[in-house]
Amino acid sequence: MTPVRGTLASRLLIALYALGVQGDGTGLIGWGKTLYNPTCCFACRGVIKNQQLLCTPVDSTENHGTTHNPVTTPPDCFVQDPSFLKTMALCIDTYCALSDDPPMSLIEDYWVSHLGTGTLGDYQYVPAMPYHEALSAAREDESHAALNTNSTAGNETSHDHMNMRRLKARQHGSGASTEDLEINAFDVSSPLPMAAGGRAPLNVTSFVDPEAWQLQHNYMSDFETNEAGHSTMSIVIAIVAIFLPIGLSLIRYIPGLTKNRGWSYIQSMAIYPSIWRKKHREPVAGVLVPTRGQAMYIFLISILNIILLLAPYVITQPQASFISRDMQTLSIIGNRAGSMAMGNVVALFLFAARNNVLFYVSDWSYGTYILLHRWLGYWAVFHTILHSFMLMANYMVLGTYQVELARLYWVWGIVGTVAASAILPFSLLWVRQKFYELFLASHIVLALLFIIGYYYHIWYCYEYKWGYEIWMFIAGGIWGADRVLRLARMAFHGSCTAVITAIEDSDGEYFRIDVQGKHLKHGVAYLTFPTLGWRFWESHPFSVALQNSGADDGERESTPPSDENTEDPEKSTGKSQVAPAASPSASSGKHATTTFFTRSRTGITKKLAARISGGAGSSTRLRILIDGPYDHSGRVSSQLAQCTGVLYIAGGVGITACLPYIAQSGAKDSKLFWSVRQTGLATALEPTLAALPSNVRVETTVGQRLDLDALLGQEMVGAKNEGPLAIVVCGPPGMADDVRQKVVSFAKANVLGRPYVLLDEAFSW
Repeated sequence: MTPVRGTLASRLLIALYALGVQGDGTGLIGWGKTLYNPTCCFACRGVIKNQQLLCTPVDSTENHGTTHNPVTTPPDCFVQDPSFLKTMALCIDTYCALSDDPPMSLIEDYWVSHLGTGTLGDYQYVPAMPYHEALSAAREDESHAALNTNSTAGNETSHDHMNMRRLKARQHGSGASTEDLEINAFDVSSPLPMAAGGRAPLNVTSFVDPEAWQLQHNYMSDFETNEAGHSTMSIVIAIVAIFLPIGLSLIRYIPGLTKNRGWSYIQSMAIYPSIWRKKHREPVAGVLVPTRGQAMYIFLISILNIILLLAPYVITQPQASFISRDMQTLSIIGNRAGSMAMGNVVALFLFAARNNVLFYVSDWSYGTYILLHRWLGYWAVFHTILHSFMLMANYMVLGTYQVELARLYWVWGIVGTVAASAILPFSLLWVRQKFYELFLASHIVLALLFIIGYYYHIWYCYEYKWGYEIWMFIAGGIWGADRVLRLARMAFHGSCTAVITAIEDSDGEYFRIDVQGKHLKHGVAYLTFPTLGWRFWESHPFSVALQNSGADDGERESTPPSDENTEDPEKSTGKSQVAPAASPSASSGKHATTTFFTRSRTGITKKLAARISGGAGSSTRLRILIDGPYDHSGRVSSQLAQCTGVLYIAGGVGITACLPYIAQSGAKDSKLFWSVRQTGLATALEPTLAALPSNVRVETTVGQRLDLDALLGQEMVGAKNEGPLAIVVCGPPGMADDVRQKVVSFAKANVLGRPYVLLDEAFSW
C-alpha cells in the first residue's frame, strides 16, 4: 500500500465536502465561533505539532502557529507528510471515541480544515489522504509492527504493548491535583513507536502517548470553556448596560402610575433623592453625586462587573500549558478582565454619542447617560489595568516576561493601557470646568489611542482568528457612526452666517447669536466657528432660543429652548445661558433666523465676546457650521400628559428650560416662579412672559431667593387640586438641589399628599 494517495478523486471529494462545512464559525468564542472543536482532535495535533517532519524546514524561524504556541512546520507540509497524517488518524480514532465522541462528520470537517493550520480552519490546505484512508494505512502499519514485535523474542528495547497505558479522565473541578484525577476503566496501547511531543523527528507512523494527549485535552477543553465564559460575561455586561434603561423607561407607560401616591412615595425614597445628603448637581469633593435611582443602576453594573469577573471558571490540573493552579488562575482572570473591559467600552461609547439611539426609546436625559458613561469608563479602565497586570504577573512567574515585552502585541497593549489610564486624570471635574478644550481634545485622542492599541494588540497576537476584534469594531463603529452623522448634519445645514451681538444692560455678560437663513427646532445645537481660532474642529453646544420662520417681525415665532449648554455645561451655575427674548435685529423681512443667547465666561464664549467691538448693541459676523439640533431632555411627555398641574421653578437663565414645557402644557394649571438677580435679564424676558397663555401664572422675584418651602408646601400639600403635579426646576445647582431635597421631604412627610413628577432640567458632563 502506497503511503500517500493524492488521487484526483480523493482531492475532489475533499474540496466538495469543504463547501458545505463552516470550520470554526464566525463571531465570538462560544457565540458562533469554536476554538477546539472537537477537542480530542486538537489534542492529538497539540502533542505532535512541534515534532520535526521530513518536510519541516531546517533552522526555520517563521512562525506558522500563534504568538504563544509557535510552529515552524508550514501548513502544506502537515497535509502532505504521510507519517503525520497516519499518526493523527490513529490518535483521533483511538481517543475521540473514548472522550468527546464527536460525530464522524465533525471529525471529517476537522480533517479537511485544521490539519494544516491548527486553531483556524482553512480549507485551502487539502490533506494528501482522506481521513479513512489515513486511518486504514495507520492500522496496517500497526499490524505490521505487532507482527514484528511478536516475531522478535525477548526484545526488551521495543515498545511493550502489553504494558497498558491508562487514560486519565478530565475533571471539571477547581485545582484538581494529579492524585485527584479519576482513572477510567479502558486501556490504550499500541506496538507503534510512542509520540510524546517535543521536537523529536516524526518519520514513521506513531502512537500518541495517552498522558501527553490527556494534558493537551485538559488544557484545550479548559481554555475554550473559559474563553466562551469570557465572551458570555462581556456580552452580559454590554446588554444589561444598554438595555436596562429601555426596560426601566417602559414603566412610564403603565396606566395611572403617575397618579398613584404609592409610586410617588417609592420615588421619593428610592429614585429622586441624592445618595449624599442633598448634593446632586453641586459636586462633592470634585465629584458629581448620583441620585439614588442612578446609583442603583451604577450598583447593579458594578456588582455584575465584580461577580462576572470572579466566576465561573473551569480549572483542571495537571494540563499542558499551565504548570500550576495559580498560573492558570492569573491567566484566566487576566483574560476575562480584558474581554469585560470591551463589554463596558461598547456601552460607554454609545452613552457618550450625541446620536445615541437610546434617546428615542427611553426617558433618560443626556446628563444621566453621561454620568453612567463615566462609571462604565471607570470599570473599563479597571479591567484594562487588571488585564495588563495579571498577565504580566503570569509571564513573570513563567519567566518569559522579557520575551513578551519585546513583542509587538505587548507594545500595543501597553499603548492601550496607558491611554485608558490617562483618560482618568484628564477627565476630572476641575479639568472639565477649567480646561474644557483640553479635556475634550485629550478625551478624543486618548479614546482613539485606546481603540487603536486594542486593535493591534489583538492583531499581532491572534489576527482575526479568535473574534476578539469584534469588540473593537462595534465600539469603533459606534464612535465612527456618530461622527459621520454629525458631519452629515453639518453638511445638511451648510455654511451659515452668524451675527454676534452684545445685549444691552448686561455689562457685556450676555450676547446673542443670530444664525441667518436657518429655522431650527428648539433643543441643543452644536456650533463650530472655523474662523474664530486655530482649533477649527471644535464644536460647542448652545440652546436654541427662538426661531423666525420667515414671517414678518410682528409674526415672529418665540419658541423657547428645550435644553441648554454654553461651551462646558459644568462651568455654568444654571441650566441655560439662553434667553428667548425677541430682537429687532434677529431677522428682517422674510428671512428665516435662529437665535441663541449665551453668557460670556471662558473658552469659546470669551472669544466670541472679544470679537464684539464697542459697547452694548455692537456686533460682528462669523461663519459657522451647525450640528443639530438635539433633544437631550429625555422622553418625558408621557409623564407630563398625566399631570393636571405644573409648577415651574426657575433661577436666572434657567427659565429658558421651563418655557418649552409651558408651551406644551396646554390648558393645564401652570405656575411659574422665577428668581433673577438682574433687572436687565428680567426686562429682556418681559415680552416673552407677557405672551404666555392666560392659564399660566407668572411671579418674578428680582434680587431675592424664592421661598421654596411656601411654594412647594402650597402646591404639594395645600392645593385643592388632587391630580398629579409636575415640578419642573431649572437653575443654579444649589437651588436645584434645594428643590429636590424639599420635594422629597414633603412627599415623605405627607404620604397622602399630591402625587408628583420631578423634572430637574440639567445638562452636564
